[in-house]
Amino acid sequence: MLPQIRGTKLSQPLWTGFSLDRTLLYYDGPRLLLQRTLSGQLYLAWWNDADESIERWVYLPLSERRLHEVLTGEMPDLDALQNPEDGHIFVVDVDMDSDAVLQTIMTDADALPADTLPSPNVRLNIPVPAEVGGIPNR
Repeated sequence: MLPQIRGTKLSQPLWTGFSLDRTLLYYDGPRLLLQRTLSGQLYLAWWNDADESIERWVYLPLSERRLHEVLTGEMPDLDALQNPEDGHIFVVDVDMDSDAVLQTIMTDADALPADTLPSPNVRLNIPVPAEVGGIPNR
């Protein structure tokens, strides 16, 4: 059973109208996704944990600039999660059989078990997808 996460449980999932822009990391299944809403809000979605029937994802809303900083390793993953631009992250539990969202909790990284977070100096090194916008790769 996955641990309970403190925060604000949302009655309506925010995920209506989400599109998958890109699977950025894949290892025995998707592990890091780039998604966006119909309004254009970008999210990095990290696979966080699972039990027999539920997968837990952490959604970080971010700007194109912050996306560039995280993907290119300019900003460590943990720093991005602990200091979100909007002041919060979302923890989303998904039923593995139906892909239905079971719960969405608005919270912060401190609410997650420490052993499910990236290590302090882990950095990505992924090219920024061209469809994201006008931010050049370095």
